Amino acid sequence: MKNILILCILILGCNKVVAKVFTVSGFISDQEISEVRLETSDSIYVNLLKNGKFTFTIPILIEDYVYLDIGKKIPLYVKSYDNIFLDIKKNNVIKFAGKGFEESKFLYDKNLLIKKMGFDDPKMVDVALFSCEWKKFQIKIDNVKQIRLKQLYDFKRRYPNLSESFFNFERQLIDYFGINRFFAYPGLHEMLTRVKPKLPDDYYDFIKRIDTNKKGLFMSYEYQSAIKSLLDFKTSTFIEKYALAKRLLVDTGFFEKIMYSEFLNYVNFNGIDDIDSICVDFIQTVRNIENKNNLQKRYDDWKTLVKGKKAPDFEIKDEKGNLVHLSDFKGKYVYIDCWSSYCGPCIAEMPAIKELANKLRYKNIVLISVSVDQNRKRWLSKIKEFDIDAINLCTGGIRHNFCLAYNIRAFPRYILIDNKGFIIDATADKPSVIKEKLHALYHEGVKTLNNR
Repeated sequence: MKNILILCILILGCNKVVAKVFTVSGFISDQEISEVRLETSDSIYVNLLKNGKFTFTIPILIEDYVYLDIGKKIPLYVKSYDNIFLDIKKNNVIKFAGKGFEESKFLYDKNLLIKKMGFDDPKMVDVALFSCEWKKFQIKIDNVKQIRLKQLYDFKRRYPNLSESFFNFERQLIDYFGINRFFAYPGLHEMLTRVKPKLPDDYYDFIKRIDTNKKGLFMSYEYQSAIKSLLDFKTSTFIEKYALAKRLLVDTGFFEKIMYSEFLNYVNFNGIDDIDSICVDFIQTVRNIENKNNLQKRYDDWKTLVKGKKAPDFEIKDEKGNLVHLSDFKGKYVYIDCWSSYCGPCIAEMPAIKELANKLRYKNIVLISVSVDQNRKRWLSKIKEFDIDAINLCTGGIRHNFCLAYNIRAFPRYILIDNKGFIIDATADKPSVIKEKLHALYHEGVKTLNNR
């Protein structure tokens, strides 16, 4: 009898939790889409479309931001017992209905306003905004914040059922919008005007307004961006960033979310030579199985490219169609520039590459330029335009064995190999920085030859 009573309590307890659900359903006019995903703070749910229709019914414990992914992400805000319906047209117009639709409609209206003001593309540099002097910049940001606050308060008056928690979150996110622009202003202003901006002594006081454990905002990109910028601002190395994030981000799920993307970004460009120990530590703590497996694979891939490992041989065609191998240059140091004609930072280094090529001529260092361009004609026209006296090779895409062997996922990438075919640095310095190191290697090679 006692066991039956316990079982009844467990069943009732489970039913009580499961009963707290929200439902998101809808119709998508675009028949080319076959599945829809719903991303919550801790899970991703997949729903196959049937005649353009989809339905998610998911347990929820707290109000939260979620994302409906139909090839592009649509932000939603859900609460227990919400039953939101979306009619998604081909022209990206969305109509909302159902119980608790108000918050999601506001997010849709907010994004329309942000797009109208020109802030919808995070990669776009607003020249008019960031090139102006500090005081004018501050006035412009304040004006944008006032426009957005007016939209929020007007919406609240039209839809009095708007969640109070959501209202307060959105008001805070308007402030985080400004905070992110304040972080960006010094660097973008200098890049656009080539002049360091004159900032007041208390300029960075805005970081005091950042709460690193605002749980209700964890799913917001604006909030996540502010946290990442804060970590960058307060640290100078990735190891320092990891330690600070561990201390500041108390919520383990949010810590994982922030640092997962930070690890991937860092490793893509820099490998694991300098962060081996914290990489292992982080992988052990990751709870999301997909993230853990992805990180472990990236880590294992880079283990073959750490300093002192044998550099993988390769076979790539040059501009005349001849096959070139790394082993062809045994006895010489090899500096490899991996680039794409569509990569701005790659192109910016071309003058330095040319200067480097001229200085390395007749020395014991070989400069190899490897493009991943798929369009061979475009590549040939570019190497003619840049007129670089190097060994010019093209993989014809990123699926080439060379790209796989050397983990070429981000550009530009530079690789330095010693005269015995071992890796010195799989993520070497760019041409404009590495001159002195190559000069030292040249003299080291000459000294070795003289001692034979």
